[in-house]
Amino acid sequence: MDLLQYYWINLTEAQASLISTAVLIVAGAIGVLLGAALFGGRVKDLKSALEASNEVIEKHQDETRSILTEMENQMSATLGAVSQLRSSVSDLRNDVEEKVTDAAGQRRQTFKNHWYAIRDELQRRASDPRIHGRTRTRYAGYSNNQISGLLQAMETDGNLYSREAKSYRDAQDLWTWHRNGKPNMNEDDVQKMRELAIELVPDYRPD
Repeated sequence: MDLLQYYWINLTEAQASLISTAVLIVAGAIGVLLGAALFGGRVKDLKSALEASNEVIEKHQDETRSILTEMENQMSATLGAVSQLRSSVSDLRNDVEEKVTDAAGQRRQTFKNHWYAIRDELQRRASDPRIHGRTRTRYAGYSNNQISGLLQAMETDGNLYSREAKSYRDAQDLWTWHRNGKPNMNEDDVQKMRELAIELVPDYRPD
């Protein structure tokens, strides 16, 4: 032990360099052998070891991204369906509560039908598969009483042109004005809502 310590202390610079080089060569060889064992013999040097490692990591990342994307699409589709079902139930309840017996009631029902078509079209556009899954999920969180917020979000995100947003907002303001049933429903407002529905809803055919 003392002899080994003596030689180690008294190594010349050239001897130390030679030993260091030999250690690096041995370590590299061991690394290649371990890489070959881990990656099925595909590793020939340190560079190929890194490449093989990157392939495994990238494959795992691609699989994870694919799973997350599919989960987002399914979630947004489910939320969109729930939102539409919620709207339908709310509309049915409102229609049952309001008896259509006179001319004023008929005008109000026609007005509501035009608005429902506009609102449903906006919600359909908010669930367009071309929109990112997380964004669609956020849109689906807006209820029928939050159409103004949905309009603002879609316009801010660039999923609704300013001109379209203005027409949707005009319809929403008109609906809000008459929603509580207190203002008298006049034919001009019914006609205005009808025109907005024709403008905003593709192939809309009012009765």
